[in-house]
Amino acid sequence: MTNHFHFKYFSQHNMKRQLITLFICAIMIPVIIIGVILGIFTYRKSVEHYEDLAYSQSKLVHSAIVSTSIYLHSTYENVANSSKLQELLCTDDPDFDSIAATADLADLFEKSLTNTAMMTTLRLYVPARLMDNIEPNNYILPFTDETASSRWYQRAEEISGNFWTSDIRTGQNDVNYWELHYCCRIPIPRKDTYGILVMSVSNDYLRNLISNKNYQIYMNVNEEPVFLSSDRSYAGKEFPLDIQKEKSDSRTGTFALFEENIIGSLATVSLYHSSDKLHIFVADASALSTAHHLLLIFLLITLLALLISAVIIFLYATYFSERITTLRLAMAKVSNNDYEIVDNIRGDDELTATFHDMKLMVEKLKSAEARIYQSQIHAQMIENQQQQMELKLLANQINPHFLYNTLEAIRMKAFVEGNKDVANAIKLLSKSMRYVLGNTKTASTTLEKEIDYINTYMAIMKLRFASCINYDLRVDESIAPSNYRILPLLLQPVIENALSHGLRDMEENGHIILKISPSKDRLRLNACIFDNGVGMSRETLQNVTAHLETPAKNSEHGIGLYNTNNRIHLFYGREYGITIKSKENLGTCVTVTLPLCSPDKFTGSAFPQEDKKSMPRYSVNKYNTEEES
Repeated sequence: MTNHFHFKYFSQHNMKRQLITLFICAIMIPVIIIGVILGIFTYRKSVEHYEDLAYSQSKLVHSAIVSTSIYLHSTYENVANSSKLQELLCTDDPDFDSIAATADLADLFEKSLTNTAMMTTLRLYVPARLMDNIEPNNYILPFTDETASSRWYQRAEEISGNFWTSDIRTGQNDVNYWELHYCCRIPIPRKDTYGILVMSVSNDYLRNLISNKNYQIYMNVNEEPVFLSSDRSYAGKEFPLDIQKEKSDSRTGTFALFEENIIGSLATVSLYHSSDKLHIFVADASALSTAHHLLLIFLLITLLALLISAVIIFLYATYFSERITTLRLAMAKVSNNDYEIVDNIRGDDELTATFHDMKLMVEKLKSAEARIYQSQIHAQMIENQQQQMELKLLANQINPHFLYNTLEAIRMKAFVEGNKDVANAIKLLSKSMRYVLGNTKTASTTLEKEIDYINTYMAIMKLRFASCINYDLRVDESIAPSNYRILPLLLQPVIENALSHGLRDMEENGHIILKISPSKDRLRLNACIFDNGVGMSRETLQNVTAHLETPAKNSEHGIGLYNTNNRIHLFYGREYGITIKSKENLGTCVTVTLPLCSPDKFTGSAFPQEDKKSMPRYSVNKYNTEEES
């Protein structure tokens, strides 16, 4: 029933509306759903990422505070367990060396203070009546009215254990700032009293822990005001969070800070050997806005992609609908025997092909008899062309034989008259033409025959230029030319190019070397044609190399190299071909690279068989140019 409804809906609307509906149902709605899901997923992941960073920052401060509390407590134990301190405060012996004892204790305090950067002050406050034996120093001080008004002194009277507190301190230039103190009660049992050891934690030390510009950090003890904050002006104010209302003393997530939602991490530190708790709050004010921006950008990109797709679909639907309307109107005209229809419709697809088929049908209906007559004429023309081709084939078979017989007659006449040079030249020419004409219709020949043809060609050139040129052939012993098949007439154009361009201005000592050898990886066959001619400048070499792929316009130079390179590409593949190296006034080396094993189209390999011998090295100087008849 549902499928029938879908079919009925689409069949009752035009193509434009069908395409738009299909786009909305199949693309727009799924993309929006997937985009929203991915956007929410990305937003949550980014929020989790920022929460992890805030948690890591709070753990860093947490660990440093714990380490600080442990070190301060160890300092307290060293002072509390000092027998010299008890003797200095309690002795009544007039011979007691109070100066040395005070110096030893001052040295203990000095070392404890200078060995770490986490403390700014270390002082022991004792009742004034115990100061008789103590020499003036900066570490053991009496209780005064000023100390009695301090927060730590008031709290020390309330509890008997160690505790942490924060208080205002006046620094240089009468600047007030808050500082964290660790206060420890040191019993003096012989005098039935006690002293208070006050250790102040360095704000600079704590500030180095929170020196991250990306975070706002607040620290306080118990319910006391904030003693340290990344915002210096906030010190002394209430902690920004209501700890009592928080679900947990330590959590990471979203907080309401100054009426704004932020990502942060609240950590509560249980200080060492103390019932006090230190609260650390790390807030990243820009994290949520960054996550919102990322989500917004993601949604905007999704909407932009949908908008572009919708515009393209709408334009295409309009274009497609217009073409269908044109085709429908043309078919309506034809059905009414009106054959005057438009010549074409836009596009090149099935609709265009259908319209062309319809036009062909119209043409057939309009000129059935004419087409039959044209078919007869066409059949007759094909028969005539076939007869002409057969005559040409016969002529092509006759002409080479006539040419060979004529050249042989001329050669024999020259030989009879004693002109062996002319007779030998004609024989070489006949041999060369026989190879060329015999291979115009063949797909391959052996490397041995190709080399033999090159030797014949160079022998003719030797007769032409005499001592101006010399030629050497060097075939690697691992190569078997009789086994390896090659495209015919592949190497001769390269040698001809070396003669006509490389050695064109040389009057003597011109030299061409053809070296055939396998590559180092023994996967390719390299045929290197070297000439010691004029060479090429860098600009000329670049121009010639560029024209290996595209022949120069309105120029016959380089056509042979282009044709050879193109034949190699077409038959063997583009990984094979011609490379050229040249230096001006030194010479040129053209390398023809082929596969070492013949393709499947050929048979044979460049490697010799056990019963084959390597081809000997040839030289034009040794080549017999005076052959007997």
